[in-house]
Amino acid sequence: MIKYCPKRNTELDAKIVDVLFDDSTDMKRVNLDPEKDLIAGSANNFYEDGITQAEVEAFYKAKIKTDDATPISYGLNSTLIRDEAGDLTEDVWKVGGKYSSAIEKMVFWLEKAATVAESEGQKKGFKLLIKYYQTGDLKVWDDYNIQWAGTTGDVIDYINGFIEVYGDALGYRATYESVIQIKDFDASERMKVLEDNVQWFEDNSSIAQNHKKENVTGVTYKVVNAVIESGDAAPSTPIGVNLPNANWIRAKHGSKSVSLGNIVEAYAQAGGSKMLEEFCLF
Repeated sequence: MIKYCPKRNTELDAKIVDVLFDDSTDMKRVNLDPEKDLIAGSANNFYEDGITQAEVEAFYKAKIKTDDATPISYGLNSTLIRDEAGDLTEDVWKVGGKYSSAIEKMVFWLEKAATVAESEGQKKGFKLLIKYYQTGDLKVWDDYNIQWAGTTGDVIDYINGFIEVYGDALGYRATYESVIQIKDFDASERMKVLEDNVQWFEDNSSIAQNHKKENVTGVTYKVVNAVIESGDAAPSTPIGVNLPNANWIRAKHGSKSVSLGNIVEAYAQAGGSKMLEEFCLF
């Protein structure tokens, strides 16, 4: 241990000191330099120390079925570790698994939410999300996302789960995020023009023809006001969300697109034009 500020009787482990002050330790959260090992070079806790990129790639190559039309999101909710024999295995984030104490509290409140759900569709979504957190089963996660994407009529909606994989250099593991949101009726009505004419916009977009969908399915668009955000959605918040991420769910069952109206307004209010007035010629 290294003494730090002895008058305050505080000690820091040498590893913490290295992270804070050594410019060769944990320099980047996500290392994408192909000349370096993407796992060893990234500063996160998705993988046990000592696991290499080659090992991770081999592990999932053996698991993933390339001809599966409805694949689960492999590795989304787990830490990759070595077992007692030294083999790689997934330590799943679930009740009874890793982060159990926190997830148990999430399940507790989701069970409360299910008793006051706004619609039967929302209630079914809550129950599937609870089952997912209890089991860690990624097939249940897919079932939940299909239900969530199809539940579009509620005034109060939410985003909850281990969702975005930007923090993992190999794109497997997700970070937790949650947003509680309330529909903005006036702004959503204006955006309904886009929703009602989504096929026209697809047909007339500037993207390459081979990327256009002949039949756009289940796209909904509304403006919401965020009530509270947590996890990777805070304090640096998105201004819009388009989910689920699984391409096959989006193609077969659709997706939800939302603009966080009050966040967009806050960004606009915070931006200002003083810098432009000072340094730009108008």
